[in-house]
Amino acid sequence: YVQLIMKILIVGAGAVGGYFGGLLAKGGEDVVFLARGEHLKAIQKNGLSVKSIKGDFRIKVRAVDKLSDTETFDLIIFAVKSYNLPDVCETIENAVRDDTIIMSLLNGVDSEEVVGNFFGADKVIGSVAFIGSQILEPGVILHTASGMITIGELTPPTISSPSKGEGGGGGRCEEILGVFERVGIPVKLSEDIKKDIWAKMVWNAGLNAITALTCSMVSNVLSIPESRRIVEMAMKETVNVAKGRGIKLSEDIIEKTISKTLKAGDIKTSMLQDREKGRKMEIDSINGAVVMMGKELNIPVPVNETLYGGLKVINEGLI
Repeated sequence: YVQLIMKILIVGAGAVGGYFGGLLAKGGEDVVFLARGEHLKAIQKNGLSVKSIKGDFRIKVRAVDKLSDTETFDLIIFAVKSYNLPDVCETIENAVRDDTIIMSLLNGVDSEEVVGNFFGADKVIGSVAFIGSQILEPGVILHTASGMITIGELTPPTISSPSKGEGGGGGRCEEILGVFERVGIPVKLSEDIKKDIWAKMVWNAGLNAITALTCSMVSNVLSIPESRRIVEMAMKETVNVAKGRGIKLSEDIIEKTISKTLKAGDIKTSMLQDREKGRKMEIDSINGAVVMMGKELNIPVPVNETLYGGLKVINEGLI
């Protein structure tokens, strides 16, 4: 039995794509990184360096800013900012075959839909990453907390063609599960990936904006009762919006999310990292999306409105 190597494109070699892509490359998969700017130059010159709570490594990888028109991939993993997604889809249009599997590790709840509308929904599987990581300097990723991926089919197998006892898994999810396990990425197969995507949205809406507004680490925000209360209220509104859209999250999701986060290690949210670097923050796909959906559903979301409005002022100044 020969284990086939998978040809994988990582779209975005930043904190998330750089870490998971680095592990895939280190594990022997055929990985290409699509990157840009100083980060790209540093990776091309010195390789990709990962400083991790699970052990440091440096690896020579192939990183480019443009793909050839003829190169295609078995698996494509999107790890870019949500506001860059539509443009990036266009740049890799030729890299997708009929049997290419596409995953999106973006924040928010609509990236699968964006990718699916562009390449075909049948090519997309649902996925969620939980990780604390950042770009320390060009070519260097710092991994400080968690580092796992959950995957699952967005539409469960039909009754007429049941998948053999694997929940919402299906064959291609099993294949990816095998690859990730082989290279040492903790991975879980979900029976309801939409629920998992929304569970992460609860985390993001609760913690990303307030840490960016206050320039604080997650643990600091959660250690002060008044700021923790803001987190809980923003999360509760997000749970209500999810429910309004037919996604039933568990009753204790907020307590569980916070207690897990407190055990996870040092987390500096991606929004705070963007603010510190003077980059546009992903507020529209997180708190902004909660506000928009709340309006559509007639569900009040005052805390998310406040967080969104506050960050929008800062974002406008950054653009």
